[in-house]
Amino acid sequence: MNTPFQVNFRREDFRRERADSRRRALGLGVRLGYFGLLAVLLGLYFLNFSELRTRTRNLDRQLARQRALHLGGAPWTPPPAEASLAEPWVSDLARWRDLLARLPQLMPEGARLTGLQFNPDGVSGGARELLLHGLLRVDARRDRMAGVTDFVAIVSRDSVFASRFKSVRLVSTRSREDSPDAEFELECR
Repeated sequence: MNTPFQVNFRREDFRRERADSRRRALGLGVRLGYFGLLAVLLGLYFLNFSELRTRTRNLDRQLARQRALHLGGAPWTPPPAEASLAEPWVSDLARWRDLLARLPQLMPEGARLTGLQFNPDGVSGGARELLLHGLLRVDARRDRMAGVTDFVAIVSRDSVFASRFKSVRLVSTRSREDSPDAEFELECR
């Protein structure tokens, strides 16, 4: 007797087992990936928390030391070695403040600064340099370039600028016939 079709139970059982094992392996991979990512994320949160706790403890200790200094009534005075390290920076800031406060007093009427650059070369620790960019507007009966050179002479003779810079020079000037303004660039070294 010949049957129209035969069912191979072994092959069908093998296919089902293979599909089930693939499904289980894929499910296991997804679960491991999910929980692995969750573990990494929680580990990063834990590291952040421990670093924050360490920083908070350090700040609390510093605050307690400062409070103890102020409550004891003894003012803090740095040792001479530390004070000598800070002195050039503090005095330099005071000098720059004096220079910038003095500059508007030296500016002639009709002059304005358009730019100010400290140490334009970007070299740290070297000679201090100040570059001033500005405009000078003079009336029609006076020479524009004479006004700019007068301003340079005033700045170079000023006691505050002379104590800070060895040379004050005019780098460039520009003027147009149709405008009463003269642009200037002044360098203090």
